[in-house]
Amino acid sequence: MKPLLQYVKLGVIVAISAIYASPAFANVAVPDQLSKLDTATHAGPLPDKTAFSDENGNIHDLKDFQGTVLLVNLWATWCAPCVREMPDLNDLSDKMTDKRFRVIAVSQDRGGAKDVQAFFDENKIHNLDVALDPKGVLARSFKVRGLPTSILIGKDGTVIGYVEGVASWADPAVIKYFTDLTND
Repeated sequence: MKPLLQYVKLGVIVAISAIYASPAFANVAVPDQLSKLDTATHAGPLPDKTAFSDENGNIHDLKDFQGTVLLVNLWATWCAPCVREMPDLNDLSDKMTDKRFRVIAVSQDRGGAKDVQAFFDENKIHNLDVALDPKGVLARSFKVRGLPTSILIGKDGTVIGYVEGVASWADPAVIKYFTDLTND
């Protein structure tokens, strides 16, 4: 019975530690506008495959951005909710240019860079770079269930959480939240 009690005590200590280590208890309070930020299910280390390509076919890896807070948005030009939030992501990127923060909008379009660049030009999206994952490798690696899905990655290179669906990315409270994350 004694060993069982030790395991129960250890379990309680681990559970309490996990609660206090979660972003809900961190110095940075999650604003109501990001109420869909799931920090319980998806938080943790980056998956093994985190590469994507740019408009020139150069390969980049999310692991190379350590030291910068990342908002990785998986989207497509044919996805109506994705299209609806793209101006907010563009504005967020513009407002955070002087911070160690980056929005990486990774298109799942199979048409490639020309389709994404045409969409950006038509919709006046000038603060986001063309990033591509036409075979969905990155999306599968993160176990994404649908588009849009945004993955928040801390400066230490670990996943803070996911937002499935549209969010108000350009809201002042959201910008303050991201600014605070870059300052910690």
